Amino acid sequence: MIEHRPGRAAAPSPHASVPAVAGALHVVALILVSLNLRGAISAVSPVLDDIRADLGLSAGQASLLTTLPVLCFAVGSLLVPAVARRWGADRSVCVALLLIAAGIALRPWGGATQLLIGTVVIGAGITVGNVLIPVLVKRDFSHRLGAMTGTSTASLTAGAAVTAALIIPLSHAVGWRAGTAVWAVLALAGAWLWAVSSRGRGDVEVPATGGRSTVWRSGGGWALGLYFGCQSGLYYAVTAWLPGLLRDVGGLSVGAAGTAMSVFQVLGISGALLAPFLLTRSRSPRVVAASLGVVWVVAFVGLLTAPGLWAVWVVVAGVVQGGAIAVVFTLIARRSVDQQTARSLSAMVQAVGYSLAACVPVLVGVLSGAGWHASLLVMTGIAVMMAMAGLIGGGSSPIGDARPAGLPDTADDLPVGRR
Repeated sequence: MIEHRPGRAAAPSPHASVPAVAGALHVVALILVSLNLRGAISAVSPVLDDIRADLGLSAGQASLLTTLPVLCFAVGSLLVPAVARRWGADRSVCVALLLIAAGIALRPWGGATQLLIGTVVIGAGITVGNVLIPVLVKRDFSHRLGAMTGTSTASLTAGAAVTAALIIPLSHAVGWRAGTAVWAVLALAGAWLWAVSSRGRGDVEVPATGGRSTVWRSGGGWALGLYFGCQSGLYYAVTAWLPGLLRDVGGLSVGAAGTAMSVFQVLGISGALLAPFLLTRSRSPRVVAASLGVVWVVAFVGLLTAPGLWAVWVVVAGVVQGGAIAVVFTLIARRSVDQQTARSLSAMVQAVGYSLAACVPVLVGVLSGAGWHASLLVMTGIAVMMAMAGLIGGGSSPIGDARPAGLPDTADDLPVGRR
């Protein structure tokens, strides 16, 4: 007979901490995946002069290095849901990271053609990650949606900032080819860790289901696409032209303008962490989404009317650029009725958004030839449009066809323990 002694707690199972450890590993894996979704793009601009000198690139070819990824985002976003249905979301993410690694590793070691092909391969891989990250956050972290959306978006922003900061010293040490190629290691690490952390999660092929075209008939979906397009267009325009603008309007040296650019990128991390927190706790998500457009307006009007305070406007723009993209990803996850709709909505929003975003840096660059005032006025107008889209896209009504109560849409909708 076993003696029961009151007051003594049962010894904890040695496996009790396994779910916690697995969850922490999955968080780290998500961070590492997100770190790879912008760095390969931001690595090019700081060493573009060296690349052009070595490969004899024309101005048009050089501009393609930053435009091609955005075009890939626009075209490829619509294809990602089909890829995820065929391979499953987890496997698709791993393949995407392997594509990013291959593109990064191979593109510097040939001529202009290989450089551009490698950039397209990188853009294709990043596109898959762009679309699936909001879906995976909704699937795996629905109980911490705002926090994990902020974490993944902050990691994305951090990847761009770290790469931009380190590429110059790396290139000075080993040359621009090896300096840009070495980042393939980070993508390989992300693929491996995601494969390990997602093992056993029951990622299966997702059958095509009817009614997913409803996202294209949703006013809220189109508003989110417009909001995302305005935000991304402003981000890429500022990324491309801020140093030149600050030199011409603010009187900064080349070095100071480069430092301001790094500050703009780094501050996006704080915005990405703060905005989803505010959104998930706000009684009116519309107000939060629209306010970020207003903050962009403040930054551009400030540069127009008080360029001497450029440091203030760079800080304002830096915070809002990280916050706005995090808000979009949070709204995609919150407003989708199920995992399938989240895939379709994420693809739609990014296809529409990046199609618009690809035009903005070109337009700003063309207008800058007549002076920066015209460019800043155009960006102010885009920011106003973004605020208006936020009032609609920030609504709380669900997007998509609801499933019958208690019926999971796919295996992805089952609790983790039942997959």
